[in-house]
Amino acid sequence: MPSAMDVANFFIDVFRDSDEPMTMLRAMKLTYYAQGCSLARTGGPLFDEDVEAWKHGPVVPSVYRMLVPRKDGRIRKAVGKYSKDVFSDEQIRLMIDVAVKYGKYTTGTLVNMCHAPGGPWSKVYVQRRRNIKIPKELMREHFSVNEPLKGFDMDAAINGMTLLGRPGPDGNTILPKDFDG
Repeated sequence: MPSAMDVANFFIDVFRDSDEPMTMLRAMKLTYYAQGCSLARTGGPLFDEDVEAWKHGPVVPSVYRMLVPRKDGRIRKAVGKYSKDVFSDEQIRLMIDVAVKYGKYTTGTLVNMCHAPGGPWSKVYVQRRRNIKIPKELMREHFSVNEPLKGFDMDAAINGMTLLGRPGPDGNTILPKDFDG
């Protein structure tokens, strides 16, 4: 089973060149969303570590310890030992779906979403208390009902595209002569 840090590194890798910088906080929130979505979609966790309710939202302590030295800066490459080979095809599809759904939001928006009233974090967080675990069942229930994750539908994406050019005799697309890019 992948570790939570493997999941965080997946998102660091996917978003390394995005306009919204990948930071410790962003990686932490995407890792939390991936765990919640896995619990909702498959009924099981993506990683074994517990998610805890900290002052600034859901945190996986092992990921925090790995990323805290980089908390003020952009993270451009995986931290520690990392290989995508630890993930099954189903897990990769799930994390891509999480990236599509949540990766479009700024870090601030992700934080606000995690703190929303009625969410798993808000139901268990107690000020000045540490090591409060967010129950997996609470996450599963929340993500199943309030934030169901749709899978990426390649057929729908292709059907919604406008093609440039026309089909050639061999089935390949012939581009217009003046196309330069």
